[in-house]
Amino acid sequence: MSEYPASSVPAAFDRGHLYSPTLDLTRYALDDRYIYDYRPGDLYEPMPEAPRGNPKAFAWWSRNVARQPVPDFLGLHVGDAVTIQHVCSVGSGEVVETLRHGAVIRYALPRSDWSDRTHAEMTVRRRNDAGH
Repeated sequence: MSEYPASSVPAAFDRGHLYSPTLDLTRYALDDRYIYDYRPGDLYEPMPEAPRGNPKAFAWWSRNVARQPVPDFLGLHVGDAVTIQHVCSVGSGEVVETLRHGAVIRYALPRSDWSDRTHAEMTVRRRNDAGH
């Protein structure tokens, strides 16, 4: 990506992918020894790192920090059409929710005799030039 999209959450670019770094990763942006391409968020500071080893603390962090609704995630807005990369293919989907930790994408499932589900959802936490 040649330029960052306007984003409510912080953005960083590394190895061809745009993502929203946590607070611990932004320390590289302030250290001259690292080449770290970072842009602060328009509305939010970087998220603190998720607590480890304490399921109750992680559940609280997930509900109250990571799953906080935001107007956009790395320039993706509710209703945007995107391409997503599956394990073995690339398909299309629609942004149905934007959260502080990612964008929820709904995509169509192929018809199957094993399930009556027509759609599934996945959370996207990174973007690239190909749109997924």
